[in-house]
Amino acid sequence: MNNLLYNNEIKFRLLRHLLFFFSTVITFSVILFVQDNSGSFTRTFWVTFVNGLFFFSYAYITIFVLIPELLLSKKIIWFLLLFLLVGIALSALKLVVSDQIFYSTISPENIDSKGMLDLRFILVNTKDMTFIVALFCIAKYVKDYYHAEQLRTMVTRETKIAQRKLLQSQTDPHFLFNTINNLYAISLLNPVKTIEVVRRIKIVLNYIIEEMQKDFVDLEGEIELVNNYVQLEKLRYGKRLKVKMETDGNTEMGKIPPMILFTLFENSFKHGCSLDAGTPWINAYIKADSENIVLTVENSKPKNPVRNITDGKQLKHLKKRLDLMYTNKGYKLKIYDSENKFKVHIELNN
Repeated sequence: MNNLLYNNEIKFRLLRHLLFFFSTVITFSVILFVQDNSGSFTRTFWVTFVNGLFFFSYAYITIFVLIPELLLSKKIIWFLLLFLLVGIALSALKLVVSDQIFYSTISPENIDSKGMLDLRFILVNTKDMTFIVALFCIAKYVKDYYHAEQLRTMVTRETKIAQRKLLQSQTDPHFLFNTINNLYAISLLNPVKTIEVVRRIKIVLNYIIEEMQKDFVDLEGEIELVNNYVQLEKLRYGKRLKVKMETDGNTEMGKIPPMILFTLFENSFKHGCSLDAGTPWINAYIKADSENIVLTVENSKPKNPVRNITDGKQLKHLKKRLDLMYTNKGYKLKIYDSENKFKVHIELNN
């Protein structure tokens, strides 16, 4: 059905125009036949068919020639002049071809002794044709507008999907390089722990590769990812790093875009803990219910930070992703930056 309505291949365009023409002719033939019980349907059909050829010719010349070449080029005077002249010419030609077929059958009261081919009949016929052509033009441009809106919506949707996938693919891999370096050191100093580290790295990598392709993932899966990520980061910080994660509500049923919670923790490590030579800490609060999901992650800050945490690429990408994902549902993103603490609070509507 979509091909018949919108496909611009020659066969589909020809088919829908023929269907429209014959459906119009048959519809008016039935109406006129019901109004005129004395005639035969075959005669009424051929009268309507002949007149339909001229009506449609006027419509096609207007829609495909006069409007694109003149009206859209803002040559309004030329458009009005040629539109009128084409209508008069086709009206005269139609009256010559059909002679008294149309008016003697449909409107005999309009015929006088002078015959039909005079200025009054031509102008009356032009008026009738102009009205029908106007309806055709409206119908065509309504259809074109609807089709253009469908294409625009589809392009907008595909663009947002592409933007979202691009932003999702821009995860900062610095933690992987740090973990690989730590893995090398552990393999030399404590080979027994190597297997555990490799297992956690595999979990994180599998999640990034597989779950990143989805629009939404289980909140529980994201929490598990972060737990593995934290354990890998603790290889660098040891016992001086304090991480606390508190959950509340039905987190098993929650759904969030992939890597949202991970990005908050990654930003805390990169711009907070990694710059703190003392005892860095991260606190996280996660709540899920039927209405929304709340993610709050805060971290310690060094006394003299060398860069502004709020300028990090992770948070900028995160906001862009949320803008794309929650344009209809809505979300809240708040950033609190104080002297000793940095905090990100997100509320995602279900």
